[in-house]
Amino acid sequence: MAVSALQLFKLLPQTNCGECGLPTCLAFATQVVVEGVDLAACPYLAEEAKALAGTIQSQQEKGVGRKRDNLAIALKFLQEKVAPVDLATAAPGLGAVYGEEDGRPFLSFRYFSRPVQVFKDEVRYGQGFAPNPWDPILLYNYITSGGQRPPSGRWIKFPELPNSVSKTKTLLRLQKQLAEAVTGKVTAFVRSARELGGEPIDVTPEATFQLIFQPLPRIPLLLVFHEAEPEENFAAEAHFLFDAQVMDFLDLESLLFLVERLMEQLLKKLA
Repeated sequence: MAVSALQLFKLLPQTNCGECGLPTCLAFATQVVVEGVDLAACPYLAEEAKALAGTIQSQQEKGVGRKRDNLAIALKFLQEKVAPVDLATAAPGLGAVYGEEDGRPFLSFRYFSRPVQVFKDEVRYGQGFAPNPWDPILLYNYITSGGQRPPSGRWIKFPELPNSVSKTKTLLRLQKQLAEAVTGKVTAFVRSARELGGEPIDVTPEATFQLIFQPLPRIPLLLVFHEAEPEENFAAEAHFLFDAQVMDFLDLESLLFLVERLMEQLLKKLA
């Protein structure tokens, strides 16, 4: 049987240490199975994961488990996860609208400002949206969360979230990457960010700019940027802040993917 990226991910340390050269363990598992990245690039493999190396190499040589095959396995797992969810009941708490098409229930809402319809066996994206293979994982996790409390309006930093210590390094690296990209391009960046739905907000004093994004109906993200102050020996800094209720809707892995997905679009727009 072919090894899927999801199967491999479950056997990885899930610390998102970044030593493999990729931001998350989920991204690494995908690249190993889908793109042929060397499994040994992870320095912390458990014996159970190492035992899959031969199988993965064999299926790569045969073209098995790559791209379409791998995604089909992952999506099957996700669809089984969402199957028992009553979408009509879940819709209000998720900020979604319930609908049916030929008797098939679905939820519609906006994902990064684009309309999306999530069926129990299919995800449809709005025109012009280029989906990432892992977007369905995020969307199905959001739906199955069952989150009922609305955002609190209280912003917190990632380390304040429960059990986030092992994953904080990943976010710090992403924030540093963003700060370096924005330096010297503040005006262009803000203009591009506004085109992606970023709205100015005043939360933190003395920031160069503050933008709030709404990638999912109940998941606001706040980006705060401070320009470098060479005379004070302060480098430029970018920080993502999260609503205190965010864990009602997404796990830490999905939340990091959401930040990474937002950054991907922001930097692409800036380039």
